[in-house]
Amino acid sequence: MTGRKNKAEMELMAALCWSIWHSRNLLIFKNKREDSQSSIAAAEVVVQAYRRIQMPLMQEGSRHEDVVQKRWKPPPTSRLTDQQRTGLGIVIRNPEGKVVAAAMKTTIFLDKVDFAEAEAIQFGLEIAEHAGCIPVIMESDSQEIVSLMSYKKSTRAEIFWVVAEVQDRIKSLKHVKVQYTPRNCNSVAHSLAKLALELNDFVYWVDDIPTQFLYLFTELME
Repeated sequence: MTGRKNKAEMELMAALCWSIWHSRNLLIFKNKREDSQSSIAAAEVVVQAYRRIQMPLMQEGSRHEDVVQKRWKPPPTSRLTDQQRTGLGIVIRNPEGKVVAAAMKTTIFLDKVDFAEAEAIQFGLEIAEHAGCIPVIMESDSQEIVSLMSYKKSTRAEIFWVVAEVQDRIKSLKHVKVQYTPRNCNSVAHSLAKLALELNDFVYWVDDIPTQFLYLFTELME
């Protein structure tokens, strides 16, 4: 038990050192000051994520210690990257309902839908800032992510960094609200996300919608 405890303490110590170094860099290069509690929480999250990744590997290794190593085989020729990507779609409307900006892109899918939803809010905030659309209400069809962004729930390790970054940005902008909306109330953004996978490219526009994308916004113009 002592050896295991010492190993756990060393893991936490290494994570704390990294977290302190990360906070120091934020202060020096971005003039952003993090409180000590955030640094400790970040270190604990890193350790949890590390252990979660290591546990299956340790179990798999102990199960096959006495088995002869099999020869390596090349991966199949199918496009694995298509199966590991997801689309993000953003639509920004003014109080009259007119589309003033929109964007779509692909991102790596980490087998967690909530992670993609958090990235979508992060992406939407970036587009809103770039288009000069602050103040803004960010809408998501994930109640889980809205609760996390609004500090109503504690952040899980897998999406800690994305959520923390968005929360910091919202604090600095001051005029941003995140709220839940059902998917059928924002089907255009969902359609953009699906189209992003087909195009596999970043597309962004303000005010004027390109002709080839007008069909996506028909329901908003009626």
